[in-house]
Amino acid sequence: MVCWRSIGAAAESGLNPVPPIPTAHVYRRTLDPDSQTSLAKLARRVRPGSRVLDLGAGPGVLGRYLVEALDCIVDGVEYNPTAAAEAAPWYRHLECADLESIALNEIFAGQRYDCIICADILEHLRRPGAVLAQCPRLLAAGGRVLASVPNAAHAGLIAELLAGDFRYRPEGLLDETHLRFFTCASLLRLLEEHGLRSVALDATVVELSQSEFADQWVAGGWAETLPPAVIRALLDRPEALIYQFIVTAVPVAEAGNPVEHVPAEAAAAAQAALVERLALLARPVLPALSIAIVTHAPDLNLLATVLERLDRALRHARQRELMGEARLVVVDNGPGTDWREPLQRLLKEAALPATVDLVSGHGNVGYGAGHNLALVRVADSLIPNPEHSPSPLVGEAWGRGSGRSPVAYHVILNPDVLLEEDALSEGLAFLAAHPEVGLVTPAAWGQDGQRQYLCKRYPTVLDLALRGFAPAWLRRRFQARLDRYELRDQTGDAVFWDPPIASGCFMLCRRAALERVGGFRPEYFLYFEDFDLSLRLGKVARLAYLPQVRILHRGGHAARKGLRHIRLFVRAAAMFFNRHGWRWW
Repeated sequence: MVCWRSIGAAAESGLNPVPPIPTAHVYRRTLDPDSQTSLAKLARRVRPGSRVLDLGAGPGVLGRYLVEALDCIVDGVEYNPTAAAEAAPWYRHLECADLESIALNEIFAGQRYDCIICADILEHLRRPGAVLAQCPRLLAAGGRVLASVPNAAHAGLIAELLAGDFRYRPEGLLDETHLRFFTCASLLRLLEEHGLRSVALDATVVELSQSEFADQWVAGGWAETLPPAVIRALLDRPEALIYQFIVTAVPVAEAGNPVEHVPAEAAAAAQAALVERLALLARPVLPALSIAIVTHAPDLNLLATVLERLDRALRHARQRELMGEARLVVVDNGPGTDWREPLQRLLKEAALPATVDLVSGHGNVGYGAGHNLALVRVADSLIPNPEHSPSPLVGEAWGRGSGRSPVAYHVILNPDVLLEEDALSEGLAFLAAHPEVGLVTPAAWGQDGQRQYLCKRYPTVLDLALRGFAPAWLRRRFQARLDRYELRDQTGDAVFWDPPIASGCFMLCRRAALERVGGFRPEYFLYFEDFDLSLRLGKVARLAYLPQVRILHRGGHAARKGLRHIRLFVRAAAMFFNRHGWRWW
């Protein structure tokens, strides 16, 4: 049934008619239920068999889907007579009227709805709050309001404002019929002011190059001339590329704390755009990257695979112009010189796109001291970062170099770690975009396919004993505690800032930060040197877990390597706690 309040019957009934709009724009959309459009996301939030009120029904695309696919009962309101005529077959009761001139509780008297949908309608209203305020009275028990609105804080729109323009268009964020504009904060505030609270927040993402603002961001566009600080201000925001917010709200009396955080994938898209944009502004002299691998009687077949994967990662980063020269230093901590020749042969066969050095013959000086030798060798061959004075770790060695390219970044790599092809690219781009970061730690998997959690809280003796030495049945009993220790709930698919500790089978460091802390403390020999280093780095720079940097780690715990490793582990743990403070439980 359609009630045409905008034409003759409305006038005869004594109501104030809304004039027909024969030339008004009809928003013709398609609905693919598996897509990431706002209409599809709204549809997926409606349960089969629901009673639905569709405010701003348009030509009935959503209503038709809800009736045909989900067997819903749908009522609605639509202002445009042309659109209402198209929508009519799918609605039980469709009111053709101005939402702001009717009382919903009178038009739909006696009805209660499981969902009230405001799909891209609130921005077209003079007083959207007045419509929202009527919704709680029309909701059934457990009912929800589902709304989608455009994001006025999209980076493309803000950049256009900075350029001195505010150009309305037939559709889009600056649709010529939009009367109100929303950010995430103002949308949630509007809901609260009219008796509703968000319980879920979703979004659609539109890249700058796919938006109506694309011409400003392609080669020669105005935004291409922006300095890095402005690019960072535009894009280093979780909502920078959000095109529409999709919010689920319930009456305040039925809600707990409001959900205010945008989806992680939206924030990740903004970060990726920031990284890409800043990479385009990279200086002509690209920063050099050094990589250090310390070995002790290594598995040569595994090391060959490690070097093969490193080769791919280096070429990928160089292709993206994220680095200039690369230098690999392999430090052989094996006894005598027996490993020198096989390692030299392996490194020659690897044919890496990097200068390669092998340091050997010094015996087993320990993991940390071995890496410090690599840092000295790198400093002896490439010029130092002019922003920092020489480190006491290497003394004057930092000052000698050939003048080829500044060594900005350094990778500490275990000889049992396989890099994904884009691992270095993602990490280097992130460091370029975030100069305050001194250490990037990756998302890691073991050879069994299980996640390895490299970020940790400050350990207790009990945590270390359970994780390293307890039998499986006992670990299961303390699983919640171990999960908390390993920060499992915070190191998922989004960037996690400033983890207390990052364990070190792969550590992508800013060299200046390494210089400031003096590298590894060699007295640890093996184990806990990475814990100690990350704690010290955290005092001079920020640490970041970056899930886009992915590695496969084929190492194991000390308890699985024999009694000697257990003794080394316990000795290093005692040294760590003596230095940084004991925590038993």
